[in-house]
Amino acid sequence: MFKYSVKLILRQIAKGDRQLLLNLLGLSVAFAAVLFLSTFFITELNKGKSLEDYENIYRITAKEGDYWSSRSLKEFENKFPEVRSITKLHNNWSDKSYYEVDKRSVKAGKIIIADEHFFEVFQYRVLVGDLKQALMLKENIVLTKKEALKIFGNIDVVGRKLQFMTTSFGKMDLTVAAVIEDQSLEAMLNFDAIVPVLVIESNVAWYKSDHWGQSNFEAFALLHPNSSTAHLEEELNATFKASAPDWAIKDKGDIYLKAYSNLYFSGSANSVLSHSNLKRVKTLGAVMVVIFLLALINFINLNTAQKIKQARNIGIHKAMGASIWNSFNRIIAEIFPVLLIAFLIAMAMVLTALPLLNELFSSKFSISNFLSEKSVLTGLSMVLLTLVISTLFIAVYFHRYNLLLVLKNNSISKKENLRNVLLVVQFSLSIGLIISALFIYKQNNFLQHHSVGFKNDNIVYLPLTDEMSLQKEALKQALLDIAEVSATTMASHPLGKADMGWGMSLNNNGEEKRIAYEAMLVDKDFFDFFGIRIIEGENFRPSSIREKEHIFNETAIKTYGIENIKNARISSYDGATGEIIGVVKDFNFESLHHAISPIGFICRKPENLDIIYLNLQANNGKQIQKTLAEIETVWKKFANDWPFEYYFLDQTLDSLYKEDLMFSKIFLLATILSVFIGCLGLLSTAIFVAELRIKEVGIRKVNGAKISEVLIMLNKDFVKWVVIAFAIATPVAWYAMHRWLENFAYKTSLSWWIFALAGLLALGIALLTVSWQSWRAATRNPVEALRYE
Repeated sequence: MFKYSVKLILRQIAKGDRQLLLNLLGLSVAFAAVLFLSTFFITELNKGKSLEDYENIYRITAKEGDYWSSRSLKEFENKFPEVRSITKLHNNWSDKSYYEVDKRSVKAGKIIIADEHFFEVFQYRVLVGDLKQALMLKENIVLTKKEALKIFGNIDVVGRKLQFMTTSFGKMDLTVAAVIEDQSLEAMLNFDAIVPVLVIESNVAWYKSDHWGQSNFEAFALLHPNSSTAHLEEELNATFKASAPDWAIKDKGDIYLKAYSNLYFSGSANSVLSHSNLKRVKTLGAVMVVIFLLALINFINLNTAQKIKQARNIGIHKAMGASIWNSFNRIIAEIFPVLLIAFLIAMAMVLTALPLLNELFSSKFSISNFLSEKSVLTGLSMVLLTLVISTLFIAVYFHRYNLLLVLKNNSISKKENLRNVLLVVQFSLSIGLIISALFIYKQNNFLQHHSVGFKNDNIVYLPLTDEMSLQKEALKQALLDIAEVSATTMASHPLGKADMGWGMSLNNNGEEKRIAYEAMLVDKDFFDFFGIRIIEGENFRPSSIREKEHIFNETAIKTYGIENIKNARISSYDGATGEIIGVVKDFNFESLHHAISPIGFICRKPENLDIIYLNLQANNGKQIQKTLAEIETVWKKFANDWPFEYYFLDQTLDSLYKEDLMFSKIFLLATILSVFIGCLGLLSTAIFVAELRIKEVGIRKVNGAKISEVLIMLNKDFVKWVVIAFAIATPVAWYAMHRWLENFAYKTSLSWWIFALAGLLALGIALLTVSWQSWRAATRNPVEALRYE
């Protein structure tokens, strides 16, 4: 039976059977979408689980922060029987790192800084070299296979020399100590090279500080299997409180452990680990299920319609004593080959379109990801689930009808309530996706055009090097001599990249308390450059720079309950005190996902700042490129052999929403595919309805019915279904979008016109889809339908 069905299907495809081709097209597109989304979904949910012993790795964190000083971590070494090893990690702060090899400059990938215990906690397969000694010497560097190939062209490079150049830490002569395997897509700790902590400590004085307050590192512990984390947390807290000063204990709060496998959906932007939004991933999972349901409903409706045409054949089988189990076997033999062919077409679609999909969604999937055991099992499970549900529905659907009526009328029934319910569900899902896609687009547009409270158009910034420290003021003046550069200022890091948390003591009217806030070191003309208004107190004094003078934003003043800034004093862990000289109007210095948080600005001399901002007066792309060329000429006079690199501030701010944009693209594509699948199902249903009512249409036309009346008769049910589906989808979509917008501190409104537009789009698409077939039926010669009556 199966072999016969396959031959029949192939013959129908060769003949161009319209219903079968529509069925295969809808299934293939849906299966392809589900395969891609399921691979993405599975990869996201398995982040961090590709490491050996991942279930025994924990991050040591605290209530008030994830970062630790070297001094704090020394207290945790070799003291707890549950702990096999503890390692400390740090991100390379620099936006700009290079390797100098054989007089060539090669842009470095992502660099992390780790101590000698790194490979005891995070176990990687070594390709060349010895990992035990790799991070113990300050002149070493460990490369991934990809990074070694990029720099040297091969991986047999242990002992090769290179110069590592970074704006944060200067130039360092290093030796390749080992090459390790590249990380999988499921890796959460992503890097291209590892530099030992000893390298940085030997080049940056403050980095090797043994002070309790110099918190630079994230700490990860590998525990023995089945260790009690609750007991270890008690020991960590007891050890820290017994050794740390009171202010450090207050700064940190309670210490606890976070499982490594849970960090992906709860990490911070500044962590050495990559992170994501669980709600966003769950949403894409829900979209995947919706697409599958749309395809399933399509498949059931199309196959049910086919069986209705074969009503007499079904009746004869029942009359011959066929049981429901015989029906199951017959249906499986008929529809399983269709599902299998659709699955194979879907796999071919995904693999063919993979380069385009990777480029569109900034993903890094390879063919092996879709041919992996998980992906193949997911695909086959999808086929099996479709087979089981479709078979049960179709078999039960037809087995419940009266045998005599079926044989007498060669039909099942004109009342197709169950199939109509499925169509309403299909419309509801499609309308819900359309509403959601429109709101997601509206929110992304809001994020990109919402005023952040400071000037960011035509502003370029350049990362500076430590070697320029004594020349930065001269560089600033030389850049101002360029006609199209109207102003400059300097800072420790770009706006939009909040990565300098400070903890201080605040004396507010005699009341002492510890405070934590984001800090930014700036030039004296920073606020004038960006048009940020001082609303209380004064700006930094041009004539003198006081190390501990602070200017806070409004949120900080409100958060810390400061009523009069003249009565407030700030003091650091070294006892140095300073005053709050001014307050600036709140502005968004980080992503609009977050409400404005406290930030303090401290003025520093140019030699202590790491980036320079330039305000360009160029009006078009050609003029901007000309200005950038002049800036590069000036740069080369001061930077020696450092490559010239620049960034536009507005693009840096836009990059904060890179994941939102990717999510929006995936959701939009999924919505388009869902609507397309729905249209195929709708078209097939329209064809079936027109064929089922062909004699009725012929009789009406013979009796004088107009074409417009026939069109209304054939289309009115579809309009009714769309209206009912819209009524169901609207409140569900409103609730879903309301919950989704909770991810943003600043959000667009849930405008009524979005719902109206979605309803009109759905109605328009439905009418366009069915009207063509209805028109064919309405304009057909009635003699063709009635000649044999």
